[in-house]
Amino acid sequence: MKDELKQYHVASDPFWEGLRLLGGDGYDDMEMAAKRGWQTISAWGKAGWNLGSWPLVIVFFRTWKGWYEVAEYVEGDVTTYKCPTKALRNEVTDEIAFFHWKHRSESWVQGYESVTQLPDELRGPYRQDQTTGE
Repeated sequence: MKDELKQYHVASDPFWEGLRLLGGDGYDDMEMAAKRGWQTISAWGKAGWNLGSWPLVIVFFRTWKGWYEVAEYVEGDVTTYKCPTKALRNEVTDEIAFFHWKHRSESWVQGYESVTQLPDELRGPYRQDQTTGE
């Protein structure tokens, strides 16, 4: 992760540790997280490439008290980020996506060594309506 984004890493809420103690799987954790306002993000980038590998790797978003939060869930271990803007949240998510895509040797990131090299279509939220960008 780029050094300037590391400042947004925060200690995970005790909620995430509580999920581990319950002993469910990632799908159970997704359901419980939704009750606390966390939204699962299944796709990333212009064309909607897979983000995560459910139920083992899941990325969650939540807007809470004016902050844009990201939770990266990997087999029950959770790393969280709290960002002041959506743009910074998206940069953090670009980094998370790139890491997991490279780890899985996805074809769409072959030849790229860092997030800074990625074309715009591999960055940012999945945009279902290509005419409006939403």
